[in-house]
Amino acid sequence: MPKKIGVLLLCFVVLLSGCSSSNKTAYKEEPEEELTEYQEEFNDFLKDQLVETLESDYYTLHSYLKDPETYDIDSASVEKTFGRMDAESMEENRKEIQETLDQLQAFDYEQLTDQQQDTYDIFTYNMECSKELSDPKFDYIASAFSPMTGIHVSFPTIFADWTFDSEQELKDLILMIQDVDDYTQSAIDYTYIQNEKGYLCLDFDSILSYCEKILDKGVESSVLKGLQDQVDALDLNSDQTKAYKQELEQAFSDSYLKAYELIKAAMLDLKQNGNNHPNGLASFDVGKEYYSLLMKNNTGSDMEVIEVEDLMDTACKEHLQTFIENADSDMSFLFTSTNYTGYEQMLDDIQDQMFDDFPKVESLEYEIKDMEEDVASDNGVAAYFQIPEIDGDLKGQLRVNPNNNNMKAIDTYMTVAHEGMPGHMYQYNYAQEHISEPLRWSILASSAYQEGYATYAQHYSLRYLKGIKPKQLKAYSEYMLVIYDALVLADIGIHYYNWDQEKCQKEIEENYGITIDEKQYNQLLYTPCAFEPYYTGYEQIMDLKERAKNTLKSDYNEKEFHTILLNCGPAPFFIVEENMAKAWKA
Repeated sequence: MPKKIGVLLLCFVVLLSGCSSSNKTAYKEEPEEELTEYQEEFNDFLKDQLVETLESDYYTLHSYLKDPETYDIDSASVEKTFGRMDAESMEENRKEIQETLDQLQAFDYEQLTDQQQDTYDIFTYNMECSKELSDPKFDYIASAFSPMTGIHVSFPTIFADWTFDSEQELKDLILMIQDVDDYTQSAIDYTYIQNEKGYLCLDFDSILSYCEKILDKGVESSVLKGLQDQVDALDLNSDQTKAYKQELEQAFSDSYLKAYELIKAAMLDLKQNGNNHPNGLASFDVGKEYYSLLMKNNTGSDMEVIEVEDLMDTACKEHLQTFIENADSDMSFLFTSTNYTGYEQMLDDIQDQMFDDFPKVESLEYEIKDMEEDVASDNGVAAYFQIPEIDGDLKGQLRVNPNNNNMKAIDTYMTVAHEGMPGHMYQYNYAQEHISEPLRWSILASSAYQEGYATYAQHYSLRYLKGIKPKQLKAYSEYMLVIYDALVLADIGIHYYNWDQEKCQKEIEENYGITIDEKQYNQLLYTPCAFEPYYTGYEQIMDLKERAKNTLKSDYNEKEFHTILLNCGPAPFFIVEENMAKAWKA
């Protein structure tokens, strides 16, 4: 795999093994038969790949491991940088992908266990996607400053979520903050080359506005204050505490804030003198090819763009029809409220009911923590799930928006279900308990499966709401699905068919009754394939569910379907489909 995951990839995604029949637990470390020496060698290879990836940069290491010694990693030897966005790094990445692929394909597939064969297939799929997307002809086509995943919006969240519990980890954090401006400069240099090659496509006003908000707060940033508060919790004397807080503030001022000054200056210059190209990927010489590969990667499938379009077109029209059948003429379902007053209340209520429909997990501990104000103010989501480390205690963290005053909204409830239970938090714990190979449920996890499942979970959870008419909940659910499926179709139109804003608005409104405003259009334009993992993933799961019902008929059981789906783990959908078929036969 690419050993250098890097800050952009980790933030974009923005997290396996095959399944078995429902009476057998998948992927425990007690195999029925002893592994052969060759199979043990394959497991050693997987562990080596995990370790090499974790050692690739300190951000990756810190994000995935609580104690590096768990994997015999000396954190002192890991460079305290975010890497660089430059030609040398891209070439190194290509070599590492090919080397990993060569090592993987040297194994005799037929000598591996069934579980290992699934791992092999998932690994191969990931590496081939990475190899295709890293082709030199695509080197400067991706944006470093997209409105949803760019580095300027990623750094506040990265450091808001950063935790440390020792003096050495604090020292390492300071080094990482000190690297922010150098990493940012490499991203700016990348963007200027992008401009020269004719691939520049940036929402300058959005970027500049975001930078101004960061710079206006300066060292009064809640992100900095949150890190300084953690210093107070360390076992240090008062002089040390004061000195480290000052050092943090200095690094924040000299590097973190400097980075935003650099971005601001570059964006003002490029806005005035650059060759911005505010059109979809299809307008670039290799854009359609690149978009097709993005689609493959973000749908976790081998579907061509036209096949994805057909899937989403059919689904969107079906949701529209179901919506019409359930909606009140006055659209009152949009104004229906829950009775919840807190996030924990929602999660407790779901947890009390969900295990009639989903398999149990041994541990489902979590804590709820407010987002840092700097993140919450510019992040409209009600909540997000911060995954625990691979070697952690499985205790998930739900970060919630303190500025969200609409606690009773159905949308807030659905977001909590998506991020918490039965969504990501539950899904992640289930994978850790049932899939022994951590590489699979962490580094190799399919975003389409993960986000598709969580989207499925948020819609499924509506049945646990009390006091609201089922038809109103159905109307709300179908209405949301129409909107987001239509956004996927708009994304395809923009980046595969080269629709401009007028064409996009006309096509989507005429075919699906949905209005695409300028903000939504720009969001799609500047972040291609952003919604595909969520909604193509959802529709693929629903397709599997429908096929399960048609195959099993009276033998179909909802809980068994969910168990099989979860046992498959966050894998590409062709593997999920294969394993589902095996389970149906069993």
